Amino acid sequence: MSVEAVGSPPPEVDQIRSVLEQQLPDIIASFNQVLREQYGMTGISVGGFTVVPETAVAGKVTCDQDHCEIS
Repeated sequence: MSVEAVGSPPPEVDQIRSVLEQQLPDIIASFNQVLREQYGMTGISVGGFTVVPETAVAGKVTCDQDHCEIS
């Protein structure tokens, strides 16, 4: 599974992307476990997610099924 950068990622984005891609299966499995155990959500599985820079939190992040955009 690949990791796509959106917005204005920091200069070290390639290193971050590499680490995330390696750990993504475990991260998603953990997230699915939290959904089941803490929130009682069964019968669904997360297929992916978008990582945005912390500075984007102050802005507006809009996502659809295909991608996310920071405005």
